[in-house]
Amino acid sequence: MEKKEDSSGFRYERYSGEEKCIDLSKEVEGRKLTCIGAKAFLSCKSMEQLKLPDTLEEVEDWAFAHAKNLKELWIPAKRLVFGKKVFLGCESLERICFTDRQTSGRYEGIPYFLGSVARFFPEDLAGALLDRLQEAGAADGQWQWLKEYDRALTALINRPDEEGFEPAFIGWFDVEDVDDQRQNYVRKRREDKIFLVFQRLGRGGALSEEAGDCLQRYLREQEEILMGLFRNREIYRGDITYYKIWKRAGGLTAQQAKRLMEYQSGQGSGQDPEIVSFLLECQLEENGPKKDFFGDLDL
Repeated sequence: MEKKEDSSGFRYERYSGEEKCIDLSKEVEGRKLTCIGAKAFLSCKSMEQLKLPDTLEEVEDWAFAHAKNLKELWIPAKRLVFGKKVFLGCESLERICFTDRQTSGRYEGIPYFLGSVARFFPEDLAGALLDRLQEAGAADGQWQWLKEYDRALTALINRPDEEGFEPAFIGWFDVEDVDDQRQNYVRKRREDKIFLVFQRLGRGGALSEEAGDCLQRYLREQEEILMGLFRNREIYRGDITYYKIWKRAGGLTAQQAKRLMEYQSGQGSGQDPEIVSFLLECQLEENGPKKDFFGDLDL
């Protein structure tokens, strides 16, 4: 690993190791590390957790791009300057945590929402939220940050699913190839949005009526994709929380529950009795949207 020192502190140039957990606050041994250089961890496959020091001031372009196994990032709760495409391709990023763990009253959902901002949000929406890390990390500012997150999430949900699509012209191609790429892109975008909606509704916290209506409506509109996710993705299929959220959002009709029940029955000994029981209950009643989403949701 390379480090460069100037009058303002160290600029971390390039990581070349194979560690899973990297702690740069220990690596610099008290010396002032202020900048993570461009492409410093580009395509780092081993890294799963990275802790950055409180002295950090800037993260340059592509710093963590394509670090596909990075799950957890620790950063100081203060304003940082982020370059372009810092988190591009960080497809496993779950949480961005703050190095100061002592702030009382901190809402536990924010590290997960920050991880989603870095992983899923376009830069025009992500930038405004990452600029307010100090607010997100403070007990007296986190709820205002959460309001801004909800505004950005609602804006993202309402954007056309084809936005940002660019066909990849590699070798021989025709119109059908482009159409297939577009369909796959749109489906992936919808799956990502569904994940974000489930995450926000499942982690509670203050949610405006406008944002809540938008998120629940989106779930009700995505029957085809949701049925596929609940059939084929273990993260959804095996966790009753997602079934409950879908139902409370006004989805998961009796007919849908019957189809999922048939699939659960086909799993033999692998079926979850609690989920089977819940689906049986869903078949006995049709569900409309609830006024008190979180009051009725027993997680």
